[in-house]
Amino acid sequence: MGEDGAGPSESSQAFPHSSALHVLSSPEPPRQALLKWYDGVHAARGMPWRKPFQHSWDAEERAQRAYEVWVSEIMLQQTQVATVIPYYNKWMERFPTIRDLAASDIDTVNGLWKGLGYYSRAARLLSGARKAVEKFEGRLPDNAQDMESKIPGIGRYSAGAICSIAYSQCVPVLDGNVHRLLSRVLALHAPPKAKQTLDVLWAGASAFVKDAERPGDVNQALIELGSTVCKVRDPACGSCPLQPWCAAYERGRAQGKEHKGPKATTSSAGHAVPDIEDLCTLCEPLPAGAAVTAYPMKAEKKKAREELDIVSVIEWRKHAAGERWFLLVRRPEGGLLAGLHEFPTAPNVPVTAASSSAHIEIADALLSVLLASPPSAHSAAPLQATTRRKAPPASSPRSVRVAKVVPAGDVLHVFSHIRKTYRVQWVLLEGGGDGADDPPALSRAPDFDALGAAARVQRKAVTSRGKARGKAREGAPGEGRGSPPRAGMPPPAQATQWVRLGDVADANIGTGVMKIWRQVSALWEGVDADRQ
Repeated sequence: MGEDGAGPSESSQAFPHSSALHVLSSPEPPRQALLKWYDGVHAARGMPWRKPFQHSWDAEERAQRAYEVWVSEIMLQQTQVATVIPYYNKWMERFPTIRDLAASDIDTVNGLWKGLGYYSRAARLLSGARKAVEKFEGRLPDNAQDMESKIPGIGRYSAGAICSIAYSQCVPVLDGNVHRLLSRVLALHAPPKAKQTLDVLWAGASAFVKDAERPGDVNQALIELGSTVCKVRDPACGSCPLQPWCAAYERGRAQGKEHKGPKATTSSAGHAVPDIEDLCTLCEPLPAGAAVTAYPMKAEKKKAREELDIVSVIEWRKHAAGERWFLLVRRPEGGLLAGLHEFPTAPNVPVTAASSSAHIEIADALLSVLLASPPSAHSAAPLQATTRRKAPPASSPRSVRVAKVVPAGDVLHVFSHIRKTYRVQWVLLEGGGDGADDPPALSRAPDFDALGAAARVQRKAVTSRGKARGKAREGAPGEGRGSPPRAGMPPPAQATQWVRLGDVADANIGTGVMKIWRQVSALWEGVDADRQ
């Protein structure tokens, strides 16, 4: 709109057109051209999950195929194909069937997923597999409606991809690649996330697979074409099999032509101006001189919210030269970084409460919740960041004590919707124990909610008698004891555990926590090199 709101600005152009422009009325010719192209390229990128559909498959074989497609689709969300391939191969080797996955646990699953990012995807696969085993005899539902409604973590796109590829059901897909491709084919320049826009694009995707003999190949071809040819920048229009039906390409060519005078019955793109009853009211004006890459309309990016977390890297040593242990806390199985381990953290702390004294109070609060016999709380006033705390009175030689708290600086980590600042401190504990070299006993059921608003750590206190993953200490005092697991199901994972210095980097920790670990490790490099 112009500054007075009366019409398009000089930098944009309105192209009156019929809403019929956004309807794929004759899908068979473009579908055949698409499949012919796909038959020549489907194996080019060496994707192990791509296999031709066999009508001779029985129900079990189709269900197995659905599992394989499901794993690949979840891995491919926001991740490039070349990155996914080795992870997919390792996954299928470890969990060849959905029953193998359902019998596993979140720590094992996250360990296999480590480095792929967006860990909630792994948790969704695990919960979905368990649901399929418990409710559907170890098979994913064979239709998109039931799959989407009854299997957690599967939405409309994934259900369409799985059911069209594995079960040959004529249901559409609409991921980011297909969204962009169809926005161009249909010349749809409208707010990309609006319901009306999505309805038009889903209708176009549905038209492509309606009554198709090879619906799975049609959907895979649309995804492949959007990914490799109809790219965000520099689309290869000259090699696109849908170019003859691409309205955005046609409009771009028309814009490049000179028009010597106004035409009463023709728009500036060369299309007949429709009757007002048929006029599209969804599209927004195009940028002046727009080409194919003007589609889809650019979405306004929401600014990531800023959050500050106080992270306490808690270390214990029996004495100054003793073996070094670090405390890890396991996140809940749902939500951000599901099931991963991290250092004890007070999340989303107000900046006004982020003073040095507040940091120390947070560390004291964490210790009071996490340790079965925590050290007595200390006031912040006598504590200097780089000095050691005074030992407890001689009357309690076995008491664990806070030897020192050292600020380690800030670590920035950006999620898709959160710009997270981790303010890190190293909390060193010494003493305690009964003569053995065991770390202090951990609380059996840590009450994280008791920390209060400024230092709350939302953690599900699920502990078990099970063996800790990797090289975490076995049989440690204070490891929680939960109720027995259901028959056939893995035991619940530990909420907290002590981990040796050399095993921290190999634990199930995310990229942000690894950044924290590297930064805090720099505090003792050189100074404590002889102890490592």
